Amino acid sequence: MLATGPTRSYAATRTLLKAWSAGGVLAADAMMSDVTMDLYSTEDCTRGFLSTAKAFDQGIEPPEMIFYNR
Repeated sequence: MLATGPTRSYAATRTLLKAWSAGGVLAADAMMSDVTMDLYSTEDCTRGFLSTAKAFDQGIEPPEMIFYNR
């Protein structure tokens, strides 16, 4: 279900696709960092990176991500 997924990431993807459809790859590339940088400072992203790194250190499969849209 999309509403319980990474909705900020979905919004960023839609924004980039709209830029691409209006101006091609160059337009999407030009705004890529502006659109995506905020995603890296979210609680969801931080928690995802940490849980994945911990799983790799333990040699296990990373757990399924739960998104809180924070």
